[in-house]
Amino acid sequence: MIRIMRSTFWKVLEAPQKLILVLSSLAILTLVVVQVLLRYVFVKPLMGVEEVATMVGFWLYFMGASWGTADRSHIKADLVNAFVKDPRKLIWIKVVTAFTSFCLSLFMTFWGWRYVIWGITKGQMSPTLRIPMIYSQVSIFVCAVLMVFYFAVELADYFLQATGKIPLEVGREEEEKIEELLEEAHVLQTGSAKDQ
Repeated sequence: MIRIMRSTFWKVLEAPQKLILVLSSLAILTLVVVQVLLRYVFVKPLMGVEEVATMVGFWLYFMGASWGTADRSHIKADLVNAFVKDPRKLIWIKVVTAFTSFCLSLFMTFWGWRYVIWGITKGQMSPTLRIPMIYSQVSIFVCAVLMVFYFAVELADYFLQATGKIPLEVGREEEEKIEELLEEAHVLQTGSAKDQ
Protein backbone atom coordinates (compact mmCIF):
# COMPACT_ATOMS: atom_id res chain seq x y z
CA MET A 1 0.00 0.00 0.00
CA ILE A 2 1.42 3.35 -0.98
CA ARG A 3 1.59 6.30 1.38
CA ILE A 4 -1.18 8.38 -0.20
CA MET A 5 -3.76 5.76 0.85
CA ARG A 6 -3.01 6.56 4.51
CA SER A 7 -2.78 10.34 4.03
CA THR A 8 -5.02 13.14 5.23
CA PHE A 9 -5.86 13.89 1.60
CA TRP A 10 -7.31 10.39 1.22
CA LYS A 11 -9.41 10.88 4.35
CA VAL A 12 -10.59 14.29 3.13
CA LEU A 13 -11.81 12.64 -0.08
CA GLU A 14 -13.35 9.77 1.87
CA ALA A 15 -15.55 11.84 4.21
CA PRO A 16 -17.80 13.59 1.64
CA GLN A 17 -18.12 10.42 -0.42
CA LYS A 18 -19.34 8.42 2.55
CA LEU A 19 -21.64 11.28 3.57
CA ILE A 20 -23.18 11.40 0.09
CA LEU A 21 -23.60 7.61 0.13
CA VAL A 22 -25.38 7.66 3.50
CA LEU A 23 -27.56 10.69 2.74
CA SER A 24 -28.56 9.46 -0.70
CA SER A 25 -29.39 6.01 0.69
CA LEU A 26 -31.54 7.55 3.41
CA ALA A 27 -33.20 9.89 0.90
CA ILE A 28 -34.13 7.04 -1.45
CA LEU A 29 -35.38 4.93 1.45
CA THR A 30 -37.51 7.83 2.72
CA LEU A 31 -38.89 8.60 -0.74
CA VAL A 32 -39.86 4.98 -1.35
CA VAL A 33 -41.51 4.57 2.07
CA VAL A 34 -43.43 7.85 1.68
CA GLN A 35 -44.58 6.91 -1.81
CA VAL A 36 -45.71 3.44 -0.72
CA LEU A 37 -47.61 4.88 2.25
CA LEU A 38 -49.25 7.58 0.17
CA ARG A 39 -50.13 5.30 -2.71
CA TYR A 40 -51.29 2.15 -0.92
CA VAL A 41 -52.36 3.29 2.54
CA PHE A 42 -53.78 6.75 1.93
CA VAL A 43 -54.54 6.20 -1.80
CA LYS A 44 -53.14 9.66 -2.59
CA PRO A 45 -49.98 9.15 -4.68
CA LEU A 46 -47.51 12.01 -4.85
CA MET A 47 -46.35 12.95 -8.34
CA GLY A 48 -42.64 13.34 -8.99
CA VAL A 49 -41.26 11.10 -6.26
CA GLU A 50 -39.77 8.78 -8.87
CA GLU A 51 -38.00 11.74 -10.51
CA VAL A 52 -36.35 12.79 -7.26
CA ALA A 53 -35.47 9.19 -6.40
CA THR A 54 -33.85 8.73 -9.81
CA MET A 55 -31.79 11.89 -9.45
CA VAL A 56 -30.65 10.93 -5.96
CA GLY A 57 -30.03 7.40 -7.25
CA PHE A 58 -27.53 8.74 -9.80
CA TRP A 59 -25.42 10.11 -6.94
CA LEU A 60 -25.80 6.92 -4.92
CA TYR A 61 -24.78 4.61 -7.77
CA PHE A 62 -21.89 6.61 -9.13
CA MET A 63 -20.54 7.62 -5.72
CA GLY A 64 -20.77 3.94 -4.74
CA ALA A 65 -18.74 3.09 -7.84
CA SER A 66 -16.06 5.64 -6.98
CA TRP A 67 -15.89 4.53 -3.36
CA GLY A 68 -15.74 0.88 -4.44
CA THR A 69 -12.76 1.87 -6.58
CA ALA A 70 -11.07 3.63 -3.66
CA ASP A 71 -11.74 0.73 -1.33
CA ARG A 72 -10.84 -1.79 -4.04
CA SER A 73 -14.05 -3.61 -3.30
CA HIS A 74 -15.45 -3.16 -6.81
CA ILE A 75 -16.61 -6.27 -8.62
CA LYS A 76 -13.75 -8.22 -10.19
CA ALA A 77 -13.62 -11.44 -12.13
CA ASP A 78 -10.49 -12.82 -10.50
CA LEU A 79 -10.34 -16.20 -12.16
CA VAL A 80 -6.67 -15.54 -12.81
CA ASN A 81 -5.90 -16.23 -9.13
CA ALA A 82 -7.09 -19.80 -9.60
CA PHE A 83 -4.62 -20.42 -12.42
CA VAL A 84 -1.64 -18.19 -11.68
CA LYS A 85 0.02 -19.07 -8.39
CA ASP A 86 3.30 -17.18 -8.83
CA PRO A 87 2.94 -13.82 -7.00
CA ARG A 88 5.39 -12.13 -9.41
CA LYS A 89 3.28 -13.05 -12.46
CA LEU A 90 0.07 -12.25 -10.63
CA ILE A 91 1.20 -8.73 -9.72
CA TRP A 92 2.03 -7.98 -13.36
CA ILE A 93 -1.43 -9.20 -14.36
CA LYS A 94 -2.84 -6.81 -11.74
CA VAL A 95 -0.75 -3.99 -13.25
CA VAL A 96 -2.29 -4.66 -16.67
CA THR A 97 -5.78 -4.86 -15.16
CA ALA A 98 -5.29 -1.61 -13.24
CA PHE A 99 -3.94 0.10 -16.36
CA THR A 100 -6.97 -1.05 -18.36
CA SER A 101 -9.33 0.16 -15.63
CA PHE A 102 -7.49 3.50 -15.52
CA CYS A 103 -7.83 3.93 -19.30
CA LEU A 104 -11.53 3.04 -19.22
CA SER A 105 -12.15 5.50 -16.40
CA LEU A 106 -10.40 8.22 -18.45
CA PHE A 107 -12.74 7.39 -21.32
CA MET A 108 -15.72 7.56 -18.92
CA THR A 109 -14.51 10.93 -17.61
CA PHE A 110 -14.23 12.31 -21.13
CA TRP A 111 -17.74 11.19 -22.03
CA GLY A 112 -19.07 12.28 -18.63
CA TRP A 113 -17.75 15.78 -19.26
CA ARG A 114 -19.28 15.82 -22.74
CA TYR A 115 -22.58 14.68 -21.22
CA VAL A 116 -22.47 17.51 -18.66
CA ILE A 117 -21.79 20.08 -21.40
CA TRP A 118 -24.61 18.60 -23.49
CA GLY A 119 -26.94 18.70 -20.45
CA ILE A 120 -26.11 22.35 -19.81
CA THR A 121 -26.66 23.37 -23.45
CA LYS A 122 -29.93 21.44 -23.75
CA GLY A 123 -31.26 22.65 -20.41
CA GLN A 124 -33.19 19.46 -19.80
CA MET A 125 -35.78 19.47 -17.03
CA SER A 126 -37.56 16.60 -15.32
CA PRO A 127 -41.09 16.16 -16.72
CA THR A 128 -43.17 16.65 -13.58
CA LEU A 129 -41.20 18.74 -11.10
CA ARG A 130 -39.14 20.65 -13.71
CA ILE A 131 -35.88 20.01 -11.85
CA PRO A 132 -32.79 20.61 -14.01
CA MET A 133 -31.41 17.21 -15.05
CA ILE A 134 -27.86 18.54 -14.76
CA TYR A 135 -28.05 17.92 -11.00
CA SER A 136 -28.00 14.19 -11.61
CA GLN A 137 -25.91 14.23 -14.81
CA VAL A 138 -22.96 15.94 -13.13
CA SER A 139 -22.62 12.95 -10.78
CA ILE A 140 -21.31 10.86 -13.67
CA PHE A 141 -18.47 13.30 -14.35
CA VAL A 142 -17.58 13.97 -10.69
CA CYS A 143 -17.44 10.31 -9.81
CA ALA A 144 -15.56 9.42 -13.00
CA VAL A 145 -12.87 11.94 -12.01
CA LEU A 146 -12.64 10.28 -8.60
CA MET A 147 -12.40 6.87 -10.24
CA VAL A 148 -9.54 8.07 -12.48
CA PHE A 149 -7.67 9.19 -9.37
CA TYR A 150 -8.32 5.94 -7.47
CA PHE A 151 -7.41 3.73 -10.43
CA ALA A 152 -4.21 5.76 -10.89
CA VAL A 153 -3.33 5.12 -7.25
CA GLU A 154 -4.12 1.43 -7.69
CA LEU A 155 -1.98 1.28 -10.84
CA ALA A 156 0.92 3.03 -9.09
CA ASP A 157 0.58 0.71 -6.09
CA TYR A 158 0.67 -2.46 -8.19
CA PHE A 159 3.44 -1.13 -10.44
CA LEU A 160 5.62 -0.26 -7.44
CA GLN A 161 5.01 -3.76 -6.05
CA ALA A 162 5.82 -5.36 -9.42
CA THR A 163 9.07 -3.44 -9.76
CA GLY A 164 10.10 -4.18 -6.17
CA LYS A 165 9.94 -0.59 -4.93
CA ILE A 166 7.49 -1.55 -2.15
CA PRO A 167 6.80 -4.96 -0.57
CA LEU A 168 4.68 -7.38 -2.54
CA GLU A 169 1.13 -7.61 -1.14
CA VAL A 170 -0.43 -9.88 -3.74
CA GLY A 171 -1.84 -12.96 -2.12
CA ARG A 172 -2.26 -11.26 1.27
CA GLU A 173 -5.81 -10.24 0.37
CA GLU A 174 -6.77 -13.85 -0.21
CA GLU A 175 -4.99 -14.96 2.98
CA GLU A 176 -6.85 -12.32 5.00
CA LYS A 177 -10.20 -13.45 3.52
CA ILE A 178 -9.42 -17.06 4.41
CA GLU A 179 -8.44 -16.05 7.96
CA GLU A 180 -11.70 -14.11 8.36
CA LEU A 181 -13.72 -17.09 7.13
CA LEU A 182 -11.89 -19.42 9.50
CA GLU A 183 -12.49 -17.03 12.41
CA GLU A 184 -16.19 -16.81 11.55
CA ALA A 185 -16.41 -20.59 11.30
CA HIS A 186 -14.65 -20.93 14.66
CA VAL A 187 -17.04 -18.44 16.26
CA LEU A 188 -20.02 -20.31 14.83
CA GLN A 189 -18.62 -23.64 16.05
CA THR A 190 -17.97 -22.39 19.56
CA GLY A 191 -21.38 -20.69 19.63
CA SER A 192 -23.22 -23.88 18.61
CA ALA A 193 -21.15 -25.96 21.07
CA LYS A 194 -22.20 -23.64 23.92
CA ASP A 195 -25.87 -23.96 22.90
CA GLN A 196 -25.73 -27.73 23.27
